[in-house]
Amino acid sequence: MTEIERECPTCRSRQKFRPLDNAEKAAVREKRGPRFYVGNLWRCTAGGCLWYQPHLNRGKGDLLPESFRRAETAGT
Repeated sequence: MTEIERECPTCRSRQKFRPLDNAEKAAVREKRGPRFYVGNLWRCTAGGCLWYQPHLNRGKGDLLPESFRRAETAGT
């Protein structure tokens, strides 16, 4: 799996980011609209963090729904 390292504004430190999976992409499209491009979105991999952003544009990032935090903790 491809990962990049970026500054995460919610973690306030450098973290590894991975591409959004299909469920996360669907949640972003539901929030931002069906025509919103989700092909270049990356999610912070820090435990419990919901931040996602385009590859090089932190200013256009946002948080995934809270249900993704609960799904992560239930899966571990």
